[in-house]
Amino acid sequence: MKPSYLYVLVHPSDPDLYKIGQTTRHPEQRLAAHNSNYEEYTGKIVKETGQKWELKTYIAVPDPYWAETVFWGATPFADIPFRQGIEVEKMEWEWVQAGLEAVKKAGVRPPPKPLPDYVYAYTAWMNKRLEGRDITLIGSVKSMVSGKATFRCGKGHEWRTRSAYVAEGEGCPQCGIGNREPEEIWQAAKLGYLVLLIHPDKPGFIKIGLTYNTLKQCYEGNVWEDWEVHRYRFVEEPVLAETLIWELLGQPLPNDREPIKIDLSLAEQAFRDLIPQLHHEIALVEKKKEDVLKTH
Repeated sequence: MKPSYLYVLVHPSDPDLYKIGQTTRHPEQRLAAHNSNYEEYTGKIVKETGQKWELKTYIAVPDPYWAETVFWGATPFADIPFRQGIEVEKMEWEWVQAGLEAVKKAGVRPPPKPLPDYVYAYTAWMNKRLEGRDITLIGSVKSMVSGKATFRCGKGHEWRTRSAYVAEGEGCPQCGIGNREPEEIWQAAKLGYLVLLIHPDKPGFIKIGLTYNTLKQCYEGNVWEDWEVHRYRFVEEPVLAETLIWELLGQPLPNDREPIKIDLSLAEQAFRDLIPQLHHEIALVEKKKEDVLKTH
C-alpha cells in the first residue's frame, strides 16, 4: 500500500478554521494544491483573503478513508463535512486533538458484519415488487414495515421513504413513475398466504392451504369449505413457503393437499419456524448471486 496521511490545515484569517483531509501524497504537496487550485473551496478562501493555508500537523495512517471517518466520529459533527458539500469546519482545537487521538488508535477499518438473512429476504422481495415499474432500489431493505430505503426512478429522481409505501405501490414523488395499485402489486408479484386449517369434526387432522388471494377473498368464496383457519402466514414466495412448511413438518406434500394426521402443536411450531427458514433460504440464493457478481 502507498504511504497515506491524515492532515490538518489551518488558515491565518481564522484560527478556528480547519481543513481535515486524507491523501496518498505527502501533505506538503497536498497543501500546495489547496493553495493554488481556486476551483476548490480551500482555494477560493485563499483567493478571497490573499492568505494561504498552513500545515498544522499530519499523521501517517494505514487506511486514509477509515482514518477520516474515525476523525469526524470523535468530534461533535455527525458526518464528514465534505459529504455535505463542505470542505472545512470551524471548530475548537480540542476537537481536532480528540479526532487525531482517535485516528492514532484506529488502525484499519474492521471487516463489515454479514447482513442478517432477513435483510437479504426483504431486499429480494422489494426488488420483486419493483419489476416493471422503472424504479431501482439503492442499497438494501432492513424493514418492510417501518424502515426506510432509498429509491431512484428512471428519470434520475432519488428519494428516501418507508419501504412499505413503495412496496404497496407508491411511485416517484416528483414524476409519478412506478405508481401502482396495491392489487396490481399483489398480482404481479404473486403474493399469497399459507394457512394452517383445522376441522371441528376431525380432531387430530390438519390441512395446509396455499392461496394467491387475500384471506378476505378466501372467506367470502368459502375456499376451504368447513375447514377453519387456525394459523396463517403472509408469504412473498408462496411456492417456496409451501415446500418449506412440509419439510418442517417432516412429511411429503400429500396428493391433492389432503388432510394429514399430526399433533396440532407440531404444526403450530412449524408455522412459527416458517418465516426465519424462508429468510434463510432466500438469503442463500442472494449470497450466491453476490458471489457470481464478485467473480465477474
